[in-house]
Amino acid sequence: MSLVNLVKQHLDDECLDTKCSKEGCILSLVNVPQPFLLIDMDHEKAPIGSQGQNRCDYIFISDDGTWTAPLELTRGKLEASKVVPQLQAGAKVAEQIVPHTAQVQFRAIAVYGGEFRRAERDKLNQKTNHIPFRGEVYPIKARRCGSPLVSVLGKG
Repeated sequence: MSLVNLVKQHLDDECLDTKCSKEGCILSLVNVPQPFLLIDMDHEKAPIGSQGQNRCDYIFISDDGTWTAPLELTRGKLEASKVVPQLQAGAKVAEQIVPHTAQVQFRAIAVYGGEFRRAERDKLNQKTNHIPFRGEVYPIKARRCGSPLVSVLGKG
């Protein structure tokens, strides 16, 4: 069974979305690997981890390339202190809903519309702010609102 089908059987269809847009910030899904799931983590029927108030905006999962990616969108400036805990919470939910037998490629993605100051970029690049997933840690990839998701799902 495909990764998308394995994950989908444990989700309520109402929390699935076809557009990646929050608060005026959009991440383009043009040419994303198909088939895919885009789980709106703000939806009341979304899977919830044990992270309390922290949650990312979306979790993207696809079969082609077997991608798993928590996504955080903000139309304002990108602040490490805000996006890191949200993406960490998304990664923990992804660990719960993606079968451990599935080999996946992981990306933690922050999308911003405002400023992304050098000091914030340096904070995101610190190993302590990388996102843990299945025993590995991954740097956060930052992109501007309107960017295509496929630009982040490439190499490194």
